[in-house]
Amino acid sequence: MVLPEENNAFPVKLDGANTFIDSTDHTNISHSIHEKYQNNQNEFMLYPTLDYINRILLEDIDEPFSEYQDVAALSDIEKPLYDIVGQKYPPSPNSQLVVRQSKSNHYSNICILNKQIIPKSTNTSLTQDSRNESLLAKELQRGVEEGQKFLPDINNLTIDLQVSRLLPDTEHKKKISEIELEEENVHGLVGKPKTRKSSSDENLNILEGRNSKMPMFSTEEITRDEMYDKVLLYHGEESVKEEISRLQEIRKCQVNPHCNQKENLEENIDLESLLVQCSEAVALGNCKVAEEIIKVLRKHASPVGSGTQRLACILTDGLEARLAGTGSESYRRLVNRQISTREVLKAYHMNITASPLLRISYCFANDYICKVAEDASRIHIIDFGITFGFQWPPLIQALAKRRGGVPKLRITGIDLPQPGFRPAERLNQIGVRLEEYAKSFEVPFEYQCIASLWESICIKDLKIDDDEVLIVNSMFRFMQVRDGTFPTDSPRNQVLKLIKQIKPKGFIIGILNVSYSPFFTTRFKKVLSLYSMLFDMFDTLVPRDDEGRQLMERVLLARPIFNLVACEGQDQVERPETYKQWHKRISQAGFKLLSMDQDIVKACNAKVKSGYHEGFFVQEESGWLLQGWKGRINYGLSVWEPKLE
Repeated sequence: MVLPEENNAFPVKLDGANTFIDSTDHTNISHSIHEKYQNNQNEFMLYPTLDYINRILLEDIDEPFSEYQDVAALSDIEKPLYDIVGQKYPPSPNSQLVVRQSKSNHYSNICILNKQIIPKSTNTSLTQDSRNESLLAKELQRGVEEGQKFLPDINNLTIDLQVSRLLPDTEHKKKISEIELEEENVHGLVGKPKTRKSSSDENLNILEGRNSKMPMFSTEEITRDEMYDKVLLYHGEESVKEEISRLQEIRKCQVNPHCNQKENLEENIDLESLLVQCSEAVALGNCKVAEEIIKVLRKHASPVGSGTQRLACILTDGLEARLAGTGSESYRRLVNRQISTREVLKAYHMNITASPLLRISYCFANDYICKVAEDASRIHIIDFGITFGFQWPPLIQALAKRRGGVPKLRITGIDLPQPGFRPAERLNQIGVRLEEYAKSFEVPFEYQCIASLWESICIKDLKIDDDEVLIVNSMFRFMQVRDGTFPTDSPRNQVLKLIKQIKPKGFIIGILNVSYSPFFTTRFKKVLSLYSMLFDMFDTLVPRDDEGRQLMERVLLARPIFNLVACEGQDQVERPETYKQWHKRISQAGFKLLSMDQDIVKACNAKVKSGYHEGFFVQEESGWLLQGWKGRINYGLSVWEPKLE
């Protein structure tokens, strides 16, 4: 709307229609408001929102605006915050005026203050009725009310710790459903790399009071039932062969896995080479090249495809998180994703049915314990990294049948504390389960748990008695203790020193045979080599839709893979070493390697040949029992004792 030069009228929108107030009336109104302002100056405050609304109402007039002064700028920042929380903005006695400068002499200079129109200067007296003034204020108030409709109701807000902001109830429910849906795919399991940092993640470290992270596992009331007995107890070799045959038949009956169109495309694309190229680009900080390769990997990787595609999916997540600088946050989300012990049991059942590697590892340790303590009346096992305690029900079963009588068994379960307010709850649950097995087999049993960093444990915490045969056991978890890349005496060496001081009859250790490198590209290639073997093994032996396989790959294996690729420094929990590196470290710590018991080695070889795939092998080398798949060494097992001083 353009006003004619001769018409001294002031434009105001009232009730949706354009109304004109004579300039004389407007001057009188302005003088009246100014007089009120002078009398109540200390009670007023800036109201920049109203100034903005007034500009919209008068948007047809092309007028420049002066800059806000310091107090006005502060008010601009503070006032919307007060509006959001539903509180009144406190008045400032020294408020500056937000001045609106007019190019036309037809209008007085106007500013907005406390829902009233204030003139910058005026020389005329008030002659107009105050009705027009109230109309202006009323119209501005209506504009404020319209604006507030866009703000959420403060009474229906929910605090969302994941994004550190307030959400309306409907949006909060939508957010929860999105998170649950996201966790159903592999990207949700390993963490989206470009999400906003959560303050709840930051607070998690404070609650844990530690640097190392133990995965979050939900608790459950059932500690033992038919499924636990079927998986954990030994039912004879015939039962084992039946389980293996059943799984192999299901795998054979599957539709040809290579008929998938996406996999046919993969045959012409070397995913492993692309992954190595991407890791090199990430290491060099070449974001553009890395992002282009990641786009290609996303097209061909799949959480439900071949073994290579599934591994590429996890590795791509790790590379993307590392490139975005969110590896530690994503790993914390992955670690803190709750998974029940029953789900882990399904993955464990799949593993020992498809592969003899883990079964042999537990049998090797348990057979040695039974042999070294065959005449002992009391046995004390200190398990560093007890995890779920799946190793011990078969031992309890075997001790119940011992010829020389049933000994008293003590188990000290040690593991890192869980996040949250009950750091030892899972360890206590393990004790309840083992106690039930001991009671059913009539084996005297005692259990204690220690939820702590391993290097912070002292001898008195272990409560060792002189009249018991002491065995220290650690299966595939020692690599999570920090190594010599840290200054002075490393925590890994401190734990070995503690084990030597307690003078066990035997120290049994199982390791994952891969070397850690501080150089990212080298480490990535080693991780790719090791886990390619594992994913190929599962793809060869296990149906692709098997629930246990999905849990193993997308949760239990995804955690160490993601940590090795996406994290550095203190946040890098996984630091594996080869069996040769462990041999050197343990020897330097004051231990002597014990020779292999040939009866135990023969028993392990017999298990490999009891129906498992011909690609598995077991071999003895340099005092270690080595296991692997298709020529690649995966696990290493050995037994040590402290050297005599």
